[in-house]
Amino acid sequence: MEAVSYPHPRLQPALAETLGVVLFQEQVLKVARDLAGFTGGQGEGLRRALVSKRAYEALDRWHTAFLDGAGRRGVDPRLADAVFDTLRAFGGYSFPKSHAAAFAVLVYQSAWLKHYHPAAFYTALLNHQPMGFWSPAAIVNDAKRHGIRVLPVDVNASAARCTVEGGAIRLGLNQVTGFGDVASERLVTARQSAEFRSLAEVGRRTQLPPHLLENLILAGGMDAWGKTRHSLVWELGKLDYRPDTLPLDLPEDTLNLPPVSLLDVMGLEYELLGLSLRDHVMTLYRAQLRERGVLGSRDLDRCQDKEAVTVAGQILVRQAPPTAKGHHFITLEDEDGFINIIVRPDEYAQYRRVLRESPLLIIEGTLQRSRGVLNVIATSATLLR
Repeated sequence: MEAVSYPHPRLQPALAETLGVVLFQEQVLKVARDLAGFTGGQGEGLRRALVSKRAYEALDRWHTAFLDGAGRRGVDPRLADAVFDTLRAFGGYSFPKSHAAAFAVLVYQSAWLKHYHPAAFYTALLNHQPMGFWSPAAIVNDAKRHGIRVLPVDVNASAARCTVEGGAIRLGLNQVTGFGDVASERLVTARQSAEFRSLAEVGRRTQLPPHLLENLILAGGMDAWGKTRHSLVWELGKLDYRPDTLPLDLPEDTLNLPPVSLLDVMGLEYELLGLSLRDHVMTLYRAQLRERGVLGSRDLDRCQDKEAVTVAGQILVRQAPPTAKGHHFITLEDEDGFINIIVRPDEYAQYRRVLRESPLLIIEGTLQRSRGVLNVIATSATLLR
């Protein structure tokens, strides 16, 4: 275990609970008081300057006051300057201790729910989208990796929102693009008298506009009838289900519609649902990637630190924190898990377009092992076609 150290003995009371590291905004006031003799008001002024949008401009006058105060207390100017630089860097991501406590409670509660009631936990996450960090696809894929079944949108089975059904997650109608609360509730209300048996019934009883029914078809919401999605879209184009028209059942056309590739079907599902319940998209590329020596997330466990690797995956998250000094952090996902990518400023400038616009990436780089965490330091990025 690494020994706890403090830049100066006077800082131990302020930093002991966080093992010598500045974590909370309240510690700024204590550090300024104990090292530089700041009053409570001065410490609060420094704290506000640290978290302001123009921190570097606002901090100039506090820098001088901090060095002067530390000097009067016999602190080496170089040490005082280093401590102030630590506070300056801390300002970009600082938070109050109360926020940390609140987040800790939420993390514990979320972990408890995920362990004991996983289907309800994932369902709640889907019903509160968009919620920032994780997309519906990432949530569903994680649920599947934890053994939770996810059932598709179904015109006769789905509620307006996602629900728990027999220990599985049933996707709700509102998961389909265009189906807000009004459209979803209209469909649910219309089927209370009887299940829908045909596309014509759905149109006549719901009076939803054709473009919404087309979205529901292409999202798989009518697959249970045994007809192909493209044949149902063709049928929709012939229907006239306005209230003032006769409910005529037109004969079915004998069609030989061209087959649709699995990749195209999955692309439509991602477009209309934000996810696909089929095998992960990376499974479609795995054979060719193996031939090219491209590793999956599970393969990285066998690689050594600083080993040259090539990986591929679907982009889940892009981050560029203001404190990262131009570094970008990307999370890729494949059928087995996640791959952390770190892109240095020079590499990001070179591959900016592909990193920002490509849904599937091939990354060449160097594996970094640090305290059980695996990262790939990117040296190049290309679109996976």
